[in-house]
Amino acid sequence: MRTAVLLLLALLAANAEAQPVEGARATIKHVYNLTPPADADALPVGALRRTEYETFGLDGRRLRVEWRDPDGGVTLAFMELYDDTDRPFGAVYFEGATLEPNLERIEYLAGTSAGTTVKRVTYSGADGEVTSINEFVLDADGRELERRYGNADGVVRATDTVSYEGPNQTGYVYERADGSLRRSYVYRNETVDERGHWTSRVVLRDGEPRLFETREILYLEE
Repeated sequence: MRTAVLLLLALLAANAEAQPVEGARATIKHVYNLTPPADADALPVGALRRTEYETFGLDGRRLRVEWRDPDGGVTLAFMELYDDTDRPFGAVYFEGATLEPNLERIEYLAGTSAGTTVKRVTYSGADGEVTSINEFVLDADGRELERRYGNADGVVRATDTVSYEGPNQTGYVYERADGSLRRSYVYRNETVDERGHWTSRVVLRDGEPRLFETREILYLEE
């Protein structure tokens, strides 16, 4: 169970945008397999893997994330919890068919670099047992610069180092703390909307195209 939770959290962090799309009320993202080989002239898009939905409040706060499989079944429902601030203090999520909630408790700490904040997230199951502790280094705009994946004692097992260009992530480098695995992920934008937010992109792992993603952004004034 603990291994499955760690894998889910890593997958969620790696696939979610690091900050809400400014002015959005919802986003709908479709994730497809790519059938290699792929090149700049041809995108052999394969089967749909999942569809991801995000909804936001009028104040821009992200409220809910939902993943559905190709048949429409909900595989993840994730709801962020707020008090009177713009930053969530926790979250509750349900994975697969289970009705038992998994919980997040969030703390915000001063970063070691100027203008940064460390978001420390403690994850626990329905029984209250801590399953992992992750840390996310945020810049002044709330973008994730680094993601540190830890075990139940907070010992870091792996990190993501995230890069950006404008409002979009350009990729991240995943590296295990023991040096046993290092992988580079690059997002190659195919199309963007009038505000510069990506609407389709290719995800490359170690230079090899692996996924094709499309995204519809519903803005508040539409």
